[in-house]
Amino acid sequence: MTSFVTQPVPGADELIVIPLHYRFAVLLTRQRGVPLRTAPWWQVSKIIWGGAAVRLFANFTLGLVPVAGLFSNAITAVALTELLGRYLDEALSSPAPPPAVSMQTLSDAVQDSLRSWRLERLWPGIRHARRGAGHEVTPP
Repeated sequence: MTSFVTQPVPGADELIVIPLHYRFAVLLTRQRGVPLRTAPWWQVSKIIWGGAAVRLFANFTLGLVPVAGLFSNAITAVALTELLGRYLDEALSSPAPPPAVSMQTLSDAVQDSLRSWRLERLWPGIRHARRGAGHEVTPP
C-alpha cells in the first residue's frame, strides 16, 4: 500500500519500507526463539539496504512510466520482503552459518518478480490469440 501512495516521490517508499523490514526481521527472530544478538544482522542489513538501492534504481527506470511505476514499486517491495523472510527462515532454522547475500541475489529477486508480473499481464492476451488460431494453450 505504501508503494502506491509514495510512488510519485522517488525514494520515499524506502524510508517507510526499511524500518518495516527491520521490524519484520526482529519479530521473526523473536518468534523463532533466537536471541537478537545471534541473528545474522550483517546479511539481513545487506538485504534491506541493498534491496532499497535496487528498488530505488528500479524506481528511477520504471517509475517514470505512470502505471508501471506503481506496480513495479509494489512488486519489488513484496519480492524483497519474501527474500528477507526466506533468508531469515533458513538462517534461523539451520545450525550452519547463513549464506552470504550479494547484490546479484537482490537483483535476481527483483528481476524475477518483475519478469513474472510482466508474463502474467501478457499471458491472457497470448492465450486468447492462440485460441483464436485454433491452438490449445495451457498455462506455463
